[in-house]
Amino acid sequence: MAANLRTLDIDQVTKISDVLQAFESSNQDLLLVDVNSVVTKPHLELLTDYPRTVTTALVAKVKNGETRVSQGRISGASSGYHEVGHGNHTFLGIIRLSQFQRNEIIEILSKVKDTTHSGNTIDLILVALVRAALVVAPAEVSGAPFIRSKDASERVATQSQIAALNDARLRLKLANRANDGFYSVFFLRKISKLFTWLAVRLKMTPNQVTLISFGIGLLSAYEFSKGSFWAIFAGAVLLQLSIIIDCVDGELARYTRQFSQLGAWLDAITDRIKEYLVFFALAYGAAKNGHDLWIPAMGMMLFQTFRHLSDYNFARINKIRSSYLAPLDFDLKNDGYVSVEREKKSRLEYWSKKAVQFPIGERWLVISATSVIGGAKLTFLVMPILSLISIALVFRGRFKKSLTWPKERVNKDLIDDQIDSFKSKGSTNRFDWLMPSVLRLLEGAILIEIAVTTDLDRSVIFLLLLAILFSHYDNMYRALQGEKKPIWLSIAGGFIFGRLFLIALWIWFGWSLTILVYYFCILFFIVSSVQWVLSRKAKVE
Repeated sequence: MAANLRTLDIDQVTKISDVLQAFESSNQDLLLVDVNSVVTKPHLELLTDYPRTVTTALVAKVKNGETRVSQGRISGASSGYHEVGHGNHTFLGIIRLSQFQRNEIIEILSKVKDTTHSGNTIDLILVALVRAALVVAPAEVSGAPFIRSKDASERVATQSQIAALNDARLRLKLANRANDGFYSVFFLRKISKLFTWLAVRLKMTPNQVTLISFGIGLLSAYEFSKGSFWAIFAGAVLLQLSIIIDCVDGELARYTRQFSQLGAWLDAITDRIKEYLVFFALAYGAAKNGHDLWIPAMGMMLFQTFRHLSDYNFARINKIRSSYLAPLDFDLKNDGYVSVEREKKSRLEYWSKKAVQFPIGERWLVISATSVIGGAKLTFLVMPILSLISIALVFRGRFKKSLTWPKERVNKDLIDDQIDSFKSKGSTNRFDWLMPSVLRLLEGAILIEIAVTTDLDRSVIFLLLLAILFSHYDNMYRALQGEKKPIWLSIAGGFIFGRLFLIALWIWFGWSLTILVYYFCILFFIVSSVQWVLSRKAKVE
């Protein structure tokens, strides 16, 4: 169990005031456990061993349940007195109260501590928190027996069923993500589980696995760069091996409960570097065979950057907007929720929409397959077409969604910290999630235009663009964690307009762009990364 967590058993005599006193008297998170609840240890660990910044309740998906989960949060709860409309889950009587929400929780529980409404104390607490619009996240139990019952014989029977389970196997199942793309879920993660089991036995860390995947990805790029059929074939195989291993680091983190911001950053950054170096390698190998594919290679890198930045920013802002709940009077018997019935998606429709998003598994599959079948020329023909189709279909839905939002901004720092200008005021409209992507698109388009209209070495321009795009990923990942790049790093990078002016001036005087490539690569890849890692280390200490 986490060191910053205390446990309080809830029985029939426990009062809300007892819980309030226990929570208020300590700076530790408080785990409330109904004495009538029985769940597996791996599922309980979803609350005890996973890092939590918001209050989290253990639930299970059931039809016509007494708890409602929507938009990634608990939006309705019930008690002996309170009723919930259109419940889709059941609350298992276990909840972790987060100290990150300390003031709000104390205020909410203080108001309801003397309630005379009937119901179990832990149920009344959940109702109070949810109706006060506090964010309460669900942790879902699946694939194992559970029960919440006053009948001791039923609890004993469930405990016997749980005792017969293999905890290690269940943890491995829970560690496996089921919401990835089609190719990842039905192929990659079927194989990755074997590697995850091996990594567990070897006592490896998630970051070690990430670096192994990165190394294999670099080796894949090296093989692609040779340009021959068998080298490309080897590169394609290694690329698939790299993404399989890449699935392992996350699974291993969830299995061992080893989570860190450094690990998340390292996983995301290395994925981008691997993919873009593969583009570079394919273009480099094609050049050996007399084919100039640097422009489509740069275009693909720019497409993906545009997509990634808009994907992350839209997802974060959409989650904030969609999860909004209006406070509701605790004394109301029914929460009055009116369901907006939606036609249930078929499995075919669900997975088709997943594939249309063109996630990393599908992208890397296309890269591997097309490069083997028709070399880099086919890869850079098929990839842009599929990317543009994906962008058109995905962004159509996002624009329609954005038009339904109020015009006021949410989490404006997320966007402003990515603008990369001296005055990062940002937009004030509902489409501000798109601004960082558009700015990156314009900056990249200028560099590609330089490559098209001049006789400068296009491979050098590719590397220059790579370094600059990497810096924008750095900005985004920092912003997603509520941070902004230090001003001295931004000044050293020249911001957008200073950087473009410097490049234009450099070309005007006929100086070698290689010098700028070295400068920006050292600044963005090394200096900025080291600064971020050291800042993480300082915060941990």
